[in-house]
Amino acid sequence: MCDFIGVTKRPLTIPHDFVPYMEKHRLYEFFYELVTQLIIQQPEDPIVFMKQCVQHIIRKRDIPRVILIAPPNFDKTTFAEILQEKTGIRPVTLEDLHALSPTKVYYIPRNKKEARAIQYIGVIPTHVIQIILPSTEDKIQEKNDTRQCNYRRTLRDLREVYANFLIEVEAGTKTIQDLGKNCAELLKVKRHYGAPSLFRIVLIGPRGSGRRSLAKHISERFNLVYVDFNYILEQACLRETALSEMLRLCEHRCVQKFKSEAQIQIIEQYVLKSDCLKRGWILIGYPNTVEEFKLLDMISTPPNRVIVLKINTQICGEKIVNHQYDSIIGSEHSSTSCESFITDSYCKLDSYSKDYEDIIKQDVVILWEYKKNIEAIMQYAGETATIIDAMDEKKCVREKLEACLMRPAPSAKPRIPYLPIIDPMNIEFDPDDEPDPSIFDNIRAPEPTYFFI
Repeated sequence: MCDFIGVTKRPLTIPHDFVPYMEKHRLYEFFYELVTQLIIQQPEDPIVFMKQCVQHIIRKRDIPRVILIAPPNFDKTTFAEILQEKTGIRPVTLEDLHALSPTKVYYIPRNKKEARAIQYIGVIPTHVIQIILPSTEDKIQEKNDTRQCNYRRTLRDLREVYANFLIEVEAGTKTIQDLGKNCAELLKVKRHYGAPSLFRIVLIGPRGSGRRSLAKHISERFNLVYVDFNYILEQACLRETALSEMLRLCEHRCVQKFKSEAQIQIIEQYVLKSDCLKRGWILIGYPNTVEEFKLLDMISTPPNRVIVLKINTQICGEKIVNHQYDSIIGSEHSSTSCESFITDSYCKLDSYSKDYEDIIKQDVVILWEYKKNIEAIMQYAGETATIIDAMDEKKCVREKLEACLMRPAPSAKPRIPYLPIIDPMNIEFDPDDEPDPSIFDNIRAPEPTYFFI
């Protein structure tokens, strides 16, 4: 008995590959939807209900379910058609509702009671978009239109009901086409289900894009482990281990295959340390090719965020060439922003030393290779990657990166696809296999059929 109590009091250690598996197959979202349907419908046979609900959840998981809240003078039909063109979702028109009801319906939901009623039957949106027209136009219409007055009265109740889903979109001076395009982009951002998650970030950008300072900022802002691939590779080569010996041998003989395998082992060993597992990490300097990206995806804790810095490589090249080296304190500076160093007699900026010229040439080669490989990397990453314009001011880029991380991860198929579906007819028969359950369909009572929205 005492041993049992001791076992139950031990801290629970979750294997490090559990969370990546749940993220890949989106099990948090799956169980959230399943429990929601169970609570709404409260079936008599929950087991049969869940069995039938599984396929329904998988089918509708990536389909946006949108409720539009807009003033009466806003052209909702045209706006819905634009969303249909951009996203493929089918708008529910007034004619559809009129076919189901003998009374003509002008706007659903019109008030809090109707909003609660459609929630009760299982119509749960993923996005609720409220279009906000310019205030001057709104006031002019309100004076002359009773419908506008009714809309203003019921708006507060609708906002209260859909507070967790609401997205405010200000129309401003935008055309309805631009407004529809912007809202279609918002629909790509999936809803946050509150699932616990640690950031495992890969920040991809060329030398001179500011990736190092950005990564350090994010690591401090979100308490992540900063992982510089080039640094940990140098440290690994200095150790006296079999892996380090393999790295030195590969460097000497230029055996790319073994070199890539050794490098990914270095990364995996580093990100499996307790600090990285507890706090998460942000990696720079790797991957540089699609092959390296695929190797990174095969480790037990692959990245769950891929962020690409979009910047003109010519500007990066100019930054690299303009960098100078302080031979006294051993630091780099930009020649375009080092007036204070020029006036300091103790500071000797050297841009002509032989060693530093070699470093510049090496950086230019790395930049050229990045330009050659980035298109293939982007194609492999697909919709799982988030592109951030790094040409803006440093503060603006940081804010964009932070906002990107605060949103849920992009809703996209995993970079490593699921295993192919096996046709049962291609499997060799084994007498010990269990029989096909369908042979009992004629001798057992039929299961109740449930309907899902």
